[in-house]
Amino acid sequence: MPTISYKMTADADAVARRVYETIRRTYGLDEPRGIYLLMGHTPDHLAPSWERSRSIYGKDSAFTVKIKHLLTLGISATNNCEYCCRSHTTRLRQLGATDADLLEALMVVDTTNGESKFAEGTRVGENPVLPPPDAEILSPEARRIVAEIEQVATSGAALYRLMAYDPGYLSASWKRRRACFGEEGHLGLRLKHMIAYTVAAAAGSDYVIEAHSRRLRELGLTAVEMAELLFIVDVVCGYNRYVQGVQVDPLEGQRKPWGQHAQANKAPSCSG
Repeated sequence: MPTISYKMTADADAVARRVYETIRRTYGLDEPRGIYLLMGHTPDHLAPSWERSRSIYGKDSAFTVKIKHLLTLGISATNNCEYCCRSHTTRLRQLGATDADLLEALMVVDTTNGESKFAEGTRVGENPVLPPPDAEILSPEARRIVAEIEQVATSGAALYRLMAYDPGYLSASWKRRRACFGEEGHLGLRLKHMIAYTVAAAAGSDYVIEAHSRRLRELGLTAVEMAELLFIVDVVCGYNRYVQGVQVDPLEGQRKPWGQHAQANKAPSCSG
């Protein structure tokens, strides 16, 4: 149960009731659920929060709604928000996402979060706390892998050079990286780098943010598209923390009906 009681329609003020009515019409519900009934305590926060959510998730824009929910899943997983992970996975299923789609997205989340924390811990870049090993102390296998990385990697090579202290770890880590970003896969390279970029932004890794933003520009993303990615990061990170702060039951939507008239192709979620 949440730590704060829901503000139901009967008890809400005029501003909150107007927003609730829009939410009910959008989703075909008898009563809003989840985050919005809690935001009803602060109507001046609820109203623009709902407007921001609908501007992102209410329609296709620079990206399809399905892509935006995939990005949201990656950010929510990074922020350890179970409620949002469950909610957006349900919505993705309704939008036609397969197990392969979801697992590939989470493979990118896994790889990018690890890289982000390694990059932050080593301060890789101009002044790392751990300098790369001298070439003469590297094994032949480590030198081969480092040479391959420097030849094919358009971003992130410096991070992997630091792993050359342990050739076995370097080799396995580079294989994971190639599995994520070496082929189109189910989602396509463009979308996988978009997921990685938003995950790195949520994780707060300057080096990995720069690496994936550079790759996205090479893949043709415009300034408008890059801005929309950051709008999603902004909305989702805030909602993740709000939901966690009030301790909404992660299984709420599965334990309670979302209204007798809920439309089959629309699932309520914490972010639209």
